[in-house]
Amino acid sequence: MTNKQIAYAFDELANLMELHEEDDFRIRSYRNAYLNLRKIDRPLADMPDTEIKAIKGVGPAIAGKIRELVSNGKMATLEKYRAQTPPGVVEMLEVNGFGPKKVRVVWQDMGIESIGELWYACNENRLVEFKGFGLKTQEDLKNKLEYFFKSRDKLHLDAAEEEADFVCTWLAGKLSGARVAHVGELRRCCPVVSKLEILVAYNGDPMPAFDGEALVFEKQEGQSFHARLENNSSVLIHRCTPEEFGSKLFKYTGSPEFVETLATANPGVDFKNLVQEQDVFAKVGLPYVIPELREHAIIKQEISGLLTDQDIKGVLHVHTTWSDGLHNLRDMCTYAQLRVYLHRHNRPQPVGVLCQRIKTRPVLAQMDEIDALNAELAPFRIFKGIESDILNDGDLDYEEDMLKKFDFVIASVHSNLRMNREKATERILRAIENPYTTILGHPTGRLLLSREGYPLDWDAVFEACVRHKVAIELNANPHRLDIDWTLIPQATRLGIPISINPDAHSKDGIHDIRYGVMVARKGALTAAGCLNARGAEAWLRTGR
Repeated sequence: MTNKQIAYAFDELANLMELHEEDDFRIRSYRNAYLNLRKIDRPLADMPDTEIKAIKGVGPAIAGKIRELVSNGKMATLEKYRAQTPPGVVEMLEVNGFGPKKVRVVWQDMGIESIGELWYACNENRLVEFKGFGLKTQEDLKNKLEYFFKSRDKLHLDAAEEEADFVCTWLAGKLSGARVAHVGELRRCCPVVSKLEILVAYNGDPMPAFDGEALVFEKQEGQSFHARLENNSSVLIHRCTPEEFGSKLFKYTGSPEFVETLATANPGVDFKNLVQEQDVFAKVGLPYVIPELREHAIIKQEISGLLTDQDIKGVLHVHTTWSDGLHNLRDMCTYAQLRVYLHRHNRPQPVGVLCQRIKTRPVLAQMDEIDALNAELAPFRIFKGIESDILNDGDLDYEEDMLKKFDFVIASVHSNLRMNREKATERILRAIENPYTTILGHPTGRLLLSREGYPLDWDAVFEACVRHKVAIELNANPHRLDIDWTLIPQATRLGIPISINPDAHSKDGIHDIRYGVMVARKGALTAAGCLNARGAEAWLRTGR
């Protein structure tokens, strides 16, 4: 088990124990374990018991539970509480913003034991009869449940990629000589993937049965096989012959609208039995359309200079131990320098450092450390940045005397996210108008599969960004990917730079930039339109 999986086991245990009104001290200890274990860099599975017990908040009892999870993937105490709780009630705890105390009320006082029953009770206004559930709370819960229904069984882009890679590797090992590739939403780099689709070109007959191994097969429809992974992720495996691999790769990659549009525009053209996917486009005189762009209408002209990983020249939006990051300033910067960008570009690259929501004195101390590191690591360049909170009235949470000391300022909303379109737009516009705002951070505040973003009048936001020369962040954390890719074409037409930022809270988090690049390409972002694809000096000249 990974450290993250182990940490989440303690989070689930704490929630279940609170649901059952167990001892507050033990609940707090498990919540602390969850918070601390997430921050451990070295795999817990590789650590001896003495080191595990030395972790903050981990005593002998918790260390023993960690060893259980590492050894057999289960924890007896957690299994006990799961067994005492109806599965539908456990599922309620997965609804964002619906905590154990309220779940207990609907379970014990209302007799509701499933998500569906709970939604129906909201629809019939039955929750308002119980303490803590007014009309506003009930309506808010109903909206959260509807979002949960839409999001259930879907995957974030990073999780989908990891699981699909596993399936592809497993199938390639089982089917000697087979060609195996991602298709569907994952190959198009959709921010959220509803099902994994894999194409297998294989001459063997029939397809071997793998039921009971890594995949559980459910049914076969023609040459497509429906299956599930152990974690219940849906997998659709399409089979073809090697001679038609290109044709099928095209068919199963593009959205139905995209594929149908090409076929309708070229009646009578036979796209069958093509080994290479490029031949599909060549047959009708079109340039090759990258998978990311195959969502809607056919692209009839090649886009020159489309952004790639290699174009990214610097990292902006990095958190360190000065605020809520896992690694210190030196570690974050040298990691970016030596392991990511120096190796990729064979030249030093700048890092933009942030320390979010900390007091003036620590900010100044961090600036002193940056000055010392810049002198030591030159020509590697570390920018001084801040992620400044956008307050309710749109002001930033630092005074002008402090803001003007930074090389760049990312203005972001982190609190009071329940805003209507008018209020949210007014708040964002006020922040954009601040003369020290360089980049508008994760502009809608969304968390994919967990929380919808607040609505904005994008025409007004874009107009303000143009007028005040403010860039917009594409937060590359795969749980955000905010700004949405569908808005990128309009922003770039107006000349608004997009900054692809990892929002990294650890060294590994820097690599999330690749997910930002993947979805930026869906929005046809070019290197010229990407703020951090510019060199350090060019970036400073074009910044605020």
